[in-house]
Amino acid sequence: MDYSLLLRRLGLAFLLFSLSRLGFYFYNFDYFKAASLGETIWAYVYGFRFDLATVLIANLFFVIFSILPYRSRLYESFLKWVFVISNTIYLGFIIGDYEFFSFNGKKLTYDLFFMAQDIQDQSFQLALNYWPLSLLIAATAAALWRFYPKTSTPLWNAKPLKLYKALPLSLLVFVVTAIGVRGGLQLRSISPKEAFIFKNYELGNLALNSAYSLVRSFGKEGLHKATYFPSDRKALNKILGQRDFSLSSVGIPDQNLVIIIIESLSQEYVDQGFAPFVSSLGERGVYFSRNFANGRRSMEALPSIMTGFPSVVGTPLYQTQYQSNQFHALPKILKDNGYHSAFFHGGKRGTMDFDAYCFSIGFDEYHAMEDYPHARHFDGHWGIFDHHYLNYVADELDRFKNPFFAGVFTLSSHQPYSVPSEFSGKFPKGELPIHESIGYADFALRSFFEKVGKKPWFKDTLFIITADHTQKLASDRYNSALGRYRVPLIFYHPGTSLKKPSPQRITQHVDILPSALDFLNIDYPQKLYYGASVFNEDKGRMINHNSGGHMLLKENKMVVFNGTRASYYEVAEDLLTQTPSQTPQEELLEELKAYIQYTSNGLRGNNIYRLEE
Repeated sequence: MDYSLLLRRLGLAFLLFSLSRLGFYFYNFDYFKAASLGETIWAYVYGFRFDLATVLIANLFFVIFSILPYRSRLYESFLKWVFVISNTIYLGFIIGDYEFFSFNGKKLTYDLFFMAQDIQDQSFQLALNYWPLSLLIAATAAALWRFYPKTSTPLWNAKPLKLYKALPLSLLVFVVTAIGVRGGLQLRSISPKEAFIFKNYELGNLALNSAYSLVRSFGKEGLHKATYFPSDRKALNKILGQRDFSLSSVGIPDQNLVIIIIESLSQEYVDQGFAPFVSSLGERGVYFSRNFANGRRSMEALPSIMTGFPSVVGTPLYQTQYQSNQFHALPKILKDNGYHSAFFHGGKRGTMDFDAYCFSIGFDEYHAMEDYPHARHFDGHWGIFDHHYLNYVADELDRFKNPFFAGVFTLSSHQPYSVPSEFSGKFPKGELPIHESIGYADFALRSFFEKVGKKPWFKDTLFIITADHTQKLASDRYNSALGRYRVPLIFYHPGTSLKKPSPQRITQHVDILPSALDFLNIDYPQKLYYGASVFNEDKGRMINHNSGGHMLLKENKMVVFNGTRASYYEVAEDLLTQTPSQTPQEELLEELKAYIQYTSNGLRGNNIYRLEE
């Protein structure tokens, strides 16, 4: 065995893995450009450690097969195929995440495979729409094949090493490989969170490659027991002492409730005028422009909005081992108070497991694309065009006896941003591909309200409009750690003039459940303490989890905590940009730790609604 040849082959893989991270940086340049050049270079170099570990993981079988004391022409060909295929798969995940990261705001984890069917269904259009990435993956495979180091002399003609030499050397290669897979000789294997050591925590996503974060997420342990406070009750008391979770006096019983979630509607798009009807609706109701999504994916939006549980465990709640925990969700609470409920999504049944999740939290009905009567309105990708589907929703709501609750999730502003041919050229193209489809989604919403405005139940209905998450952003202001979570939130009741909130109020998705129940004058004993009613005097919070750890925003201060290290920030008045602060914000960090303990131990014990001493 020529061990230097094995080293050269692994060196080729290491070079391509490191270059793939460089490609990730330039593809998502706007995400990283706030960092200085020196910090960026250091983050890139620091990431070599993760690249090396990933190369050895990807080539584990190749290394084992390479150190076996056997050679032939056929065996050498077999080794080459193993090398090219295994590295192409891992590099393919890294390259594919160039675009996926811009959607999700975090590196790949195993929950990608919960979307496997959706990805498979859309594989052709995804490959077509992102053909440069498909071409890059193919070029990478070609480079692995073309530059695969070959021996200068046929190995099968070479004199084999004596067994007493080959065995120790092979054992040494295996041990070194194992150490490399672990990332060193430290007690535990390197964790993805160790990439987030920089002042600008976004750089952690440059240091970490997506294949490593994906591999390390498989078989991941559940949440660890948190002990920041002597008891879970003391952690909860810390939260209760900082927040106002009381009900207000706005309650009107027996009103209908309709929550509309608009796919990918960033606050930036509203500010730039691509959603004029949303803006006008906000003027008629109560518009919370300082609002945050509690995640970056559609699968994270539903638990946040319908259950009041933010995406703070790194994986959508209904894809964790805690998915069978008992949660008192909005449809279940309303059902107990005499409401009939239905959820409407024009996508295929089973998309992102929406149907299973909705039934699990108490919805009486789930309406998917298959329930829609006119197949010709299919957009060719995800489901039914918005203006057709919302027209269908308006008619279906007529069947329901008051009071009812409906959840509606649009889809046309999802990639590939389809607009019906009859509306081609009607909406501004803007700078980004999504802008035209946002104009169309806004038009569909206007048409929906024009239709339901004539319904007898309209005047007795509270409408809540928000978005599931943001998408690609055009401006530097919104292309920030905070701006990437900013989505509109509107409360509109045609028969009631709602109290205008404080312009400084921070809101988030998890405020929707307590706010809706507050407005409907429903007091419920089983509460989660993440969100508060927008109608009370609480100043609001934003709590989230991203690749760098947990983050908590209060007023104009923010802390990010990864379990071992806290980073503090001063936040601009517009809540879009933050600058690192050297002044510790211990009180805010203690509140964040209280939330972490409240979450971790409450989920572990399935007693988050009844934490005890």
